[in-house]
Amino acid sequence: MLSIILDGRGVPRALLETTEVQIVPFGEVSVEHAFTEGEGDRTLEYWRRVHEWFWREYSENPRGFEPDMPVVCERFRLLRVESVT
Repeated sequence: MLSIILDGRGVPRALLETTEVQIVPFGEVSVEHAFTEGEGDRTLEYWRRVHEWFWREYSENPRGFEPDMPVVCERFRLLRVESVT
């Protein structure tokens, strides 16, 4: 699957190719996924802490955060980047 990433003005800036999608319970997100996502110090502990906070704070689902809730883990490849002019 291909995705076009837009900037805040709606201008295309990047083209991504999804290479893998896994749906796993929150508690089963892998160390590798947390590292490759690249946030914070790239540890699973950091990933869990900030994602749990996010879902508790912003979830519109009445269940809110649940340790066994499904999480979509996507891998992608950057195919093209458009420079900002």
